Amino acid sequence: MIYKEIKFEASPFLYELFFEDRITLVGGDSGTGKTVLYEMLEDLRLTDEYQAIKLFNYKSDNLVENLKKCRNNFIVIDNADILMDDDIRKFINFEFSNQYMLFLRNCDGLNVSDKSFKELKMENNKITLEEEL
Repeated sequence: MIYKEIKFEASPFLYELFFEDRITLVGGDSGTGKTVLYEMLEDLRLTDEYQAIKLFNYKSDNLVENLKKCRNNFIVIDNADILMDDDIRKFINFEFSNQYMLFLRNCDGLNVSDKSFKELKMENNKITLEEEL
């Protein structure tokens, strides 16, 4: 695992994200904060502590080629349901040096465990990843 936890403050919110599996699927309805978290990670990856974060979304050029260059990274893909094809799913399943946080609802074709399924939860301005029920 690249990161067992990612913690940071974006006032007035405190993010405490704990990871239990190499692949974390972050589900939830639209408007629950997934894209906001992605945008926060864009700044966080510029720090020494979190420089292993690599981000991909619909604006990313050459997604497949750039993703396949990643080794020993914490890879985040926003809108993964739209962006991922069978080739990307195969890469994620078999490139074990990376850790993944995927914002998606459909896990077909991915080797995941029960601990992979999470949702963003907010309580008292603290945002966490909780098991999806």
